[in-house]
Amino acid sequence: MIPDIIDTPEIETEGFVIDNDQKAEWALRKIREHRADSNRMAMVCNAEIERYERIRKEAEDKCARDCAYLESLLYAYFVTVPHKATKTQESYKLPTGALKKKIQGPEYVRADADILAWLNEQGMSDYIEVKPSLKWGELKKVITANGETAVYPETGEIIPGVKIVERDPVFVVEV
Repeated sequence: MIPDIIDTPEIETEGFVIDNDQKAEWALRKIREHRADSNRMAMVCNAEIERYERIRKEAEDKCARDCAYLESLLYAYFVTVPHKATKTQESYKLPTGALKKKIQGPEYVRADADILAWLNEQGMSDYIEVKPSLKWGELKKVITANGETAVYPETGEIIPGVKIVERDPVFVVEV
């Protein structure tokens, strides 16, 4: 049986040229096959990744439950034994570790907008941070390109800090 060269030509790194519609169609079919193989492999790998992530999460959850249980038992023991107390913590040392109860400072739950308004009313600008930022999307709409420079059309001034670099077109094969 004679192989159908147009239907399944061999890919060679040198010498193969797409010079007719049949060879172009073959190349598109091969691209579709390669992408399908790649997608299939990615799906298999992603499924395995998800399975391992589930196993990892289950192990982490079991560890957290078991440790929380043991820590609760240790705390119940800790309150029954004499322990060293300082301003910031209480501790009880054992040969393989230590039981500590740390005294925390208060947590500040903030409403920044209310605090900023109050600071502005009081004229306390030393506690207000002002950060100017560039609205590039808005500026880009009004500038014009002149070679590698950007020009503000209303004044004709060159805008410093902007370099325009032309890019080559991109060839896309859709299958």
